[in-house]
This record gives sequence, C-alpha cells and structure tokens, in this order.
Amino acid sequence: MLSKRPGLLASILLLLLLTGCWDRRELNDSLFELGSGVDLLEDGTILVIGQFMVPTKSGEAGGGLKKPFLIETGVGKTAPDCFWDMQLKLSRRITRGHRNNIFYGEAMVKAGLSNFMDTVTRDPDSRLKSDIWVVKGGTALEFMQMSYPLENMPSIALSKIRHVIGKTTGNSLLELLVEQNVEGSGPTLPAVEIRYDPKLRKKSLQVYGRAILNRNQQLAGYLNRIESAYRLWITGETVRIPITVDLPNGRGRFNTEVNQLHASIRSAVKADRVEIDVDLKGSGVVLESQPAVDLRNPDDLRAFEDEMNRHIEKKQLGIIQKAQKQFKVDVFHFGQAVSRQNPKAWAQLNDHWEQVFSDAKVTVHSRVRIKRIGLQGPPLNKP
Repeated sequence: MLSKRPGLLASILLLLLLTGCWDRRELNDSLFELGSGVDLLEDGTILVIGQFMVPTKSGEAGGGLKKPFLIETGVGKTAPDCFWDMQLKLSRRITRGHRNNIFYGEAMVKAGLSNFMDTVTRDPDSRLKSDIWVVKGGTALEFMQMSYPLENMPSIALSKIRHVIGKTTGNSLLELLVEQNVEGSGPTLPAVEIRYDPKLRKKSLQVYGRAILNRNQQLAGYLNRIESAYRLWITGETVRIPITVDLPNGRGRFNTEVNQLHASIRSAVKADRVEIDVDLKGSGVVLESQPAVDLRNPDDLRAFEDEMNRHIEKKQLGIIQKAQKQFKVDVFHFGQAVSRQNPKAWAQLNDHWEQVFSDAKVTVHSRVRIKRIGLQGPPLNKP
C-alpha cells in the first residue's frame, strides 16, 4: 500500500498542471471570417471587407436574415487600423483561422501588395491554404457583395472552381510565399471578374485567368484562362488542358483534352544570351471533330496529331513572348532552370534577370500523342 502512495502523489501533482479554456474564447463569442477583401480608396486609405458566417442561419431554411453570411468593413491607413475599425462594429471576436479566400481590388494590386501581405503573413490566424484573388477591373467590395446560388457561403465557391478546372495546388498564399524564393520567378495570382450576362440579365462571377505580378508585387498584366492553362503546363501545376485547333483554309476545327502532362526545360548561356528549350508531352483525347475525317485511319490520325502539335507550339510560344515583351516577368520558372543547369552563369545573370529573360531565345517542341479517338465506327458527320 505504501509503495503505491508515491505514484498517487505524482498523479495529483500532474493534475494540478492541467488547464482548461484559459482564455475563455467560446464558440458563442467568436465570429468566423471565411473571406476577406482589400480595396485602395481614392484618398489613399485602405478598405478591408470581411465576410462572416452567421451561425443561426447556416444550414437552416428559416430565420430572419435573407443571407447566411454577414459583410462588414473597416477603413484605415494600415491593415491593423482597418481590422480594429471593423472589430469595433462587431459584438463577437473575429477569427480568421477558417478563411478560404482573400480578394484584392485591381487598384490595390496596381499599388502593390507587399505591405498588406506583410500583415497577412504575421497574423497567426492566417491559413497558408487561403486562396488570394485579384478582381480584374473591379473592387473587392463589389465582388464580395455578390451571391452565389450553389454555395451558402460565396467565399468558398471560387476555391472549388479552381479544383474543378484542374489546378492541383489551390492555395495561393502558400504559392505566393514559395514564388518569392524561386530564383528569377515572378509571382502570379488567380484572377476573377464580374460578368454581366445580357441573356439572363444578371451579374455572375467567372474565373478569368492569372494576374501577373512583378518583383515588387505590383500588377503587370493578365493571362486569360487558356493562356494560364498553357503556363501551368510548363510549371507542372495542372493535370489537364482543353485544346481547340482551327484547321487551315477553313477546313473546320477539332477539340481535344490533353492529360498526363509533362514539361522539361533545358537552358544554355551563350555570350550572355540565354537560350531556353521547352519540351512538352501529353496524351490527347478527341472530344469533337468537325471535319469529316476518319481517325481510325493511321495516316489521318498522324496528320491530326501534327496539326495539333503545331498549334500547341505556336500558342505556347506566343504566351511566352507576351510575358517576355509585355510583362517582362518570368512566370515559367525559366530562371530556376538556368540557376540549376548553369550555376556559374546564373551568378552573373540574377541581378538583371528581367532583362535577360526578355531577350532570351525560346523554342517550344510539342510531342502530344492521341491515345483515344472516342469513336465507334465511321464518323457520323462524314457524308
């Protein structure tokens, strides 16, 4: 009996060290922010918007509110000023640990995101898996006031859309932090826009593509949806891409979906000029063929493939040259390839890589093969 007393005494002492909810942050005292927005006002101040879940409404058919979410704003010269101004209007403490999306108005991105991103990364409640969006041609406030019929919380709709269209990472905050440490690389963010449908007579949200940022995190321009998909092929961040090829001389067009995507980059430095060779591979599935061609014929299938690969090479090269001449921002990780393959030369190129990238000679080779034609018997549109 005496031998058990030391263990009993130790157990009692350990229980004294256990604590409960020491800060009394109960769920009933918390307000969960699922989406944030940031706009730059004309007087130079910052407007921060928060979209919050209303607990008594979410998942219920009744209730006195028309929407299951609440929108509130805060204004200030710095982000902490805005957060405090917003908190003073709310009876519950704001919790950002469940935030899915952060939206930036175009004016804010043109001015630069570095200061505001400093605040976001210092906040222990910020999620690395939050998506960051640029509202092309609009404001975050206008965008966040829109409703979305398929989701109770509009803030989570765009994250789901990104996964549906084949984006594998889907966490822009983490992407942005990683890109800052990729040698020679310029960061990009997904862009969304508000579109008015004259047939349905309503506004709707739509993913536009990617917003290109320079090293100062200022907006340099945009890539549309298809251009963004081609870029992601090179960087290895997408699993599939739709391709529509118009045949020469008005002979029709065909649609394919290319998956099993792979890209390799080879670089060489010759007399202070960089040469970059991009090799693309993939497997294609024919979705539609408007010209009456029987793809069961090997010769027709090879001609079909050749036309598609020429289209891919021309399209991809045009996007790369757009980044070189218009944006002067390397969004393809070419600098990383040069650094890895030519480390001695990179030490001389790193400080002025933007100019070197703009003058680089780039070639693209596409080797996509059609694996499935999706057809039984002769084509139905063949006379």
